Amino acid sequence: GGVAVMPARAMKTEAALLGKPWNAETIASVLPVLRTEFTPISDVRGTAEYRSGLITSLLEKFYDETSEGRVPDSAGKSLGLAALVPPNGKTIPHESAHKHVTGEAMYVDDQTCGKNFLEVWPVCSPHAHAKILKRDATAARLMPGIKAVLLAEDVPGRNDVGAVKQDEILLADKEVLFHGHLVALVVGDSAEACRAAAEKVVVEYEPLAPILTVRDAIAKNSFHNEPNFIRRGDAPKDLSSAPLTLEGEFEFGGQEHFYLETQAAHAERGEDGAVIVTTSSQHPSEVQQIVSHVLHLPANKVVVQMPRMGGGFGGKETQAATPAALAALATHYTGKSVRVRFNRDQDMMLTGHRHPFLAKFKVGFDAKGKLRAVQAHLWSNGGWSQDLSQAVTDRALFHLDNSYYIPAVEFRGQVAKTHLSSNTAFRGFGGPQGMLVIEEILDRVARRLNLPPEVVRERNLYHGTGETNTTHYGQLIEDNRIQTIWHELKKSADLEKRRAEIFAWNAAHPHRKRGLAMTPVKFGISFTVTHLNQAGALVLIYQDGTVQLNHGGTEMGQGLHTNVSMIAAQTLGAKFADIRVMTTSTDKVPNTSATAASAG
Repeated sequence: GGVAVMPARAMKTEAALLGKPWNAETIASVLPVLRTEFTPISDVRGTAEYRSGLITSLLEKFYDETSEGRVPDSAGKSLGLAALVPPNGKTIPHESAHKHVTGEAMYVDDQTCGKNFLEVWPVCSPHAHAKILKRDATAARLMPGIKAVLLAEDVPGRNDVGAVKQDEILLADKEVLFHGHLVALVVGDSAEACRAAAEKVVVEYEPLAPILTVRDAIAKNSFHNEPNFIRRGDAPKDLSSAPLTLEGEFEFGGQEHFYLETQAAHAERGEDGAVIVTTSSQHPSEVQQIVSHVLHLPANKVVVQMPRMGGGFGGKETQAATPAALAALATHYTGKSVRVRFNRDQDMMLTGHRHPFLAKFKVGFDAKGKLRAVQAHLWSNGGWSQDLSQAVTDRALFHLDNSYYIPAVEFRGQVAKTHLSSNTAFRGFGGPQGMLVIEEILDRVARRLNLPPEVVRERNLYHGTGETNTTHYGQLIEDNRIQTIWHELKKSADLEKRRAEIFAWNAAHPHRKRGLAMTPVKFGISFTVTHLNQAGALVLIYQDGTVQLNHGGTEMGQGLHTNVSMIAAQTLGAKFADIRVMTTSTDKVPNTSATAASAG
């Protein structure tokens, strides 16, 4: 990391520590020695001064974590959370932090290691859009080690995993609607056997012309929904009377979630025809609902568990339902335990991403850059099914103001239907896309007027009371701090002086340029579907004073379990070490909301 050419021990520091008491005075005395042992470099990632401070801070942090006199076991074994809680009210570490770095943390697929689980391999469409003319799994079913080849007709319930609208066919039988659309699932003793058998599944297609971009969808009138509008004032009238106007388009692409743990699930048979599904999902209750529909089982015969996720970012809110449904279907059909785990290629092909957007706008403004009116039409690329795309696009409309008062607006949003994997929730959930559009508008206004963009931004910030401090959707901005933050930051950052220096530097360097920007953010948290803003917990207190805590949220590294444990410890008057958060499970806390919308 720029500290040394290769890993090296701080031998002088070790010598200075030997025989000394493990206390703050000892640490303070060896820090000057540690500073002399390495010669960090400066590069684009950080300065030598920063890296030098990092070296000493790591030793100080290690002392803080072990200052109760207990050091980690030399064999690397976990000493439990109690040994890691720093004294004197300092920050409590993430409840799984040491399990993460020692490899003890169990993720969904880890739970199957050493156990007798069947494997699967999906048969996927090579076309973005095509009719299915023939499906024949006869030869594949005769391959060695194969337990089943599942087709649409093998689904006992509803062949659909759509979370909001039932438009997401699990196993295609008549038409494929994106490249990678599942047609069959091979179940067998090993992944190798399943993959070999998948090659024997015969599927004949008649390729059809696909719609791939938002512009294609607009031209062919291919949409998932009717447009939604948010209006304030009379935007067309104010645009016509504005001193200055400009029109433009702005288009930007999507983004892959790239969570470190790909989509994974496994399923086992329970008593009385029940099924137990373990899934890497932000929304276990939704997985339970979808699995029950696919298997035609009542919800009380489907238990969904979620130990922890290796990242989610919204990509496992709705789309974890597909691997979970496949695992449950294979278990239902074979009577055996089955695991499904997408490799990276499959994950990126089968699951959706952040929504690409196209925006067309017209803006009216005056000579000082103050906005008079904005008309903006947004189209998102929803992919082949609706998923959460309408909610994402609506939230983009909610954030089209970012932090700016616009007297008159007409915002329009619509979801394009294309033959791509179904785009889905992603951090910000449409908010970043909406904010990008208004920031692009203000940047173009600044260029038109030859003004610094931060000047135009400042002149349009929400301010005062009443109308100028109310959003375009009618919400009063309570405790509005944007004016205070903006002016304090501009002063503390010495913005004007630094901008002048950059201007001079750019003038002297025709082939290299530097820039400096200052941009506000106003982001709305929580679900716009208000009844989803709820939670539940089941707390079990034992005779020895220890506690098991079950709640409906899911842990994906954000520290939710740690925060809930702290709340429980404070409320119950218990030690933090005596609180144990259990695996999230639908048979403990039912009918939960997704861990999403900055609410978990």
